[in-house]
Amino acid sequence: MTKAQESEPPLRLAYLIGRLDRMVRRDLEEALAEVDLTIAQYTAMSVLRRRPGLSNAQLARRSLVSPQAMNQALSGLVERRLIHRPAKPKGRVLAIELTAEGQAILDHLGPLINSAEDRLLAELRPTQRDSLLAMLETITDLRQH
Repeated sequence: MTKAQESEPPLRLAYLIGRLDRMVRRDLEEALAEVDLTIAQYTAMSVLRRRPGLSNAQLARRSLVSPQAMNQALSGLVERRLIHRPAKPKGRVLAIELTAEGQAILDHLGPLINSAEDRLLAELRPTQRDSLLAMLETITDLRQH
């Protein structure tokens, strides 16, 4: 390390996360192009797999997009019959769920997404991967409260 490098301030967390986000998005978009899905649509479907029956607003919050952007993403998924949005609410909420076709697409994408993540983390030891994922999960869980 040179003296100039020693005196440089450390990279900011926001910068590093931003770079990582762009790397992940690029690989994700490539995998999703095969099934003609956007990142917002894939995220919504992934969230619905884990939490079926969410409303549009709940899904938007969990997917980190606005309700308007989520509504647009969901419209395309409804047209393709990848999700079901009932005409009548259960109580006061329109509970959204994956269809069998939506589940099949997620099943198909699983290995592609795993491969992209494996490429991204290839230089890390398994214990480093586990630690990274655990830390990121802790941070995101803490920020949701």
